Amino acid sequence: MTIWLIVLTLNYVSWALLCLAVARHHRQHFGAEASLRRARLLRLGGWLATLAAWVISVRWHGWDIGSVDWCASWMLAAIAWVLLQPYRPRFARWLAFIGGTASLFALISLLLPTLF
Repeated sequence: MTIWLIVLTLNYVSWALLCLAVARHHRQHFGAEASLRRARLLRLGGWLATLAAWVISVRWHGWDIGSVDWCASWMLAAIAWVLLQPYRPRFARWLAFIGGTASLFALISLLLPTLF
């Protein structure tokens, strides 16, 4: 269950970063359009979070079920992001930041015993 929550939060973070790379969403959240460099960094971070979530899901469940599980969590994360945008955009952004940080710490705590 913990791995699935990590995958879900990484997918939510990826949606948040990819959407914030778009000029209209960046203007909605921050009041100004993103510079070209910032938009590229947000896009890169979003795709890296998506890739990390996919790799974790495939390593956890295997190729056949892991990909389906990743798609389901990616869609749930997209629905959560889209539904929070019109009503609570600041909360949606902070949820992405807190979720990303929490999933990073959870992933480190899960991997730490296997490394040593």
